[in-house]
Amino acid sequence: MTEKALPIEGSCRCGQVRVRIEAQPLLTMACHCTGCQKMSAGAYSLSAAIPSPGFSVIKGEPVIGGLHGASRHYFCPHCMSWMFTRPEG
Repeated sequence: MTEKALPIEGSCRCGQVRVRIEAQPLLTMACHCTGCQKMSAGAYSLSAAIPSPGFSVIKGEPVIGGLHGASRHYFCPHCMSWMFTRPEG
């Protein structure tokens, strides 16, 4: 895998929530679980596991959505884009 130049910034669809990545991912994956299929409305979701110190929300306040279980799924409160997940632990 080719490493990306850091930092990288991104946003939800409407731009009200912005995030910044300052660390290379620990892993990248395509998750095919039924939860990811339902949240992405597709066959899978693409994810990158970023170490917590290398990830930050730099604009806006995402809200928790999804099933409100052990993993926390964060969404833009305006456009409802699924932004990121903080798994349990």
